[in-house]
Amino acid sequence: MGSSIKREVFVVDEGFQLKYSILLATTGLLVSFLVGYVFYSYVNAHDSALLVAGLNQSKEAVLFLERQRKLLMIKIAAVGVTITFFMFLVGLVFSSRVSGAVFSIRRSIDSIHTSGDLSVRFRVRKKDELKELVGDLNKLMNKLDAKYGEGSVSKKDND
Repeated sequence: MGSSIKREVFVVDEGFQLKYSILLATTGLLVSFLVGYVFYSYVNAHDSALLVAGLNQSKEAVLFLERQRKLLMIKIAAVGVTITFFMFLVGLVFSSRVSGAVFSIRRSIDSIHTSGDLSVRFRVRKKDELKELVGDLNKLMNKLDAKYGEGSVSKKDND
């Protein structure tokens, strides 16, 4: 389980990673929308209370409150877009840790299948999510190699 492995390609499984990233981005967008709606409703209720209290006698005050509401909507939208983009990037990073490990495991399995070499070991990066599974697979490969590998075949032939 080498820690010095560097992956050259960040997006390994486009379908999985895109689906995971879009799911997180959509969640971020929905949370942003909900928080923005609650905040906007709160500010709007207070503005309405000010207008009912007689502040609507001044055109400047009414225009000021309208400008503030528009500015608030722009800020809420900007925060929502920023959170959505950030959540999309987080989705890419974390899905890379899973899909990259799966890609590496599949590559090792293909190598074992093609060559029949039981000395092949699975390798993933230190931060990959499936590193414990890879450790278990390597223990299994050690046992298989000891029992059926070239070393054990030659021992049987010598007996």
